[in-house]
Amino acid sequence: MAGWLFADLLLVMVVVVLGGETPANPATPPGPHEGSTDTRTPPGPTLPGPSASAPNTPPPPGGLDPHTRSITVRVDPEALISGSARATASLREQVARKSRQFPGERVAFVMVFGNAGRLPGGAVDTGTSTAFAKAVARLLPSAAPQFFPRYHKEIIRGYHNTDPRIPSGTAEIELFFLLH
Repeated sequence: MAGWLFADLLLVMVVVVLGGETPANPATPPGPHEGSTDTRTPPGPTLPGPSASAPNTPPPPGGLDPHTRSITVRVDPEALISGSARATASLREQVARKSRQFPGERVAFVMVFGNAGRLPGGAVDTGTSTAFAKAVARLLPSAAPQFFPRYHKEIIRGYHNTDPRIPSGTAEIELFFLLH
């Protein structure tokens, strides 16, 4: 499992790096090369967009913000996994309230880390914790539709959290925002 988590984090880093690249402005034709004898007037831009007289402004930056934020929610993991209306309502209320601390933002990518109980001997129950994290992940878009993207398992992912200091029923929701 740790290998998949590493691969997902590596994928996020690649998206951040590639998303931060600024493309060359295709509306600006290349100038004549030094020593060139070509005296023809270069053709105007063929792409739709601003007129040639408009000031040349760089495109806005894009990609993922490298600074993540997180919110933490607490709910009965077994009740949420089994579809309890009370647990679902509690989770939605907590997420809606906590997402208000980011006004005007829209999440691009989400990782949910759930902790849902211990096995004999004190080890975290990774199976139940993963099921809990995935249940939380599936409910996020309905809790704050203007804040979260539509649910897709590639964009909103659930993982277990093996930190024994985290209480059972805790979901840490790591948020990756778009740059604007």
